[in-house]
Amino acid sequence: MPVITIQFIKDVVATPEQKQELIVEMTNTFCRILGDVVRPFVYCIIQETPQAEWGIAGVPMPDLVYLTGEKHAAVINRSNELMRGAIAQMAGANGNGAASNPAADHADAVWRGQG
Repeated sequence: MPVITIQFIKDVVATPEQKQELIVEMTNTFCRILGDVVRPFVYCIIQETPQAEWGIAGVPMPDLVYLTGEKHAAVINRSNELMRGAIAQMAGANGNGAASNPAADHADAVWRGQG
């Protein structure tokens, strides 16, 4: 029996009506891909985690203030820089010349902690 589980932080992002619509759409999409024969056996469950009982990147999150603040934006920017640097380094090692790009060179320097 297929089970589709969708996890929300309680009282954040989606309204009850949106959650109901999501259940219908997720079930319909699942059945469109696997065939309508599975419809009677598909369970779509929305679970809600209370606020302050979840975390991201090892940091407990009491609410969404962190996710919309400058500190999280800086973490995301740094992560993106590291990933660009890693990709540029791999591209350069493969010999396709991507590391000669000034943006890639900067990302590589950031990745190495020199930027």
